[in-house]
Amino acid sequence: MWKEKKPEYGNQIRVNRGMYYHHGIYESDDVVYQFASPEGAEISPETATVNTTTLEKFLNGGVLEVREYSDDELKTLRKPDEIIEYAKAHLGEMGYNLFTNNCEHFSNRCAFGESKSDQIDEFMSLLGGLFRG
Repeated sequence: MWKEKKPEYGNQIRVNRGMYYHHGIYESDDVVYQFASPEGAEISPETATVNTTTLEKFLNGGVLEVREYSDDELKTLRKPDEIIEYAKAHLGEMGYNLFTNNCEHFSNRCAFGESKSDQIDEFMSLLGGLFRG
């Protein structure tokens, strides 16, 4: 579940970009880890890297949402220091792929050690439903 509130160190955050949510990891208002292309560039596998930005630039005028965890998720959630250390260790990483390695996959790897994207899972389920007739 996601909630509009002030983030804390190590939180997973997201912002609605219209057709999708952009995900990141919050360290401070000056440091947000994200898997994205450089500022001003269109997102593409060739230019996207794990990098840092400010919260203001991450939001780009959008509304911040912070992830709130279920009891089951809390069992596997890493500690905030571990989440930030994982994100830092992967700065500069490339290999962006919309379906298998996007910003939400990165955020979940930081938080849980598992590469997962609910947005892609929902999209693929919807797409599959269209073809089942």
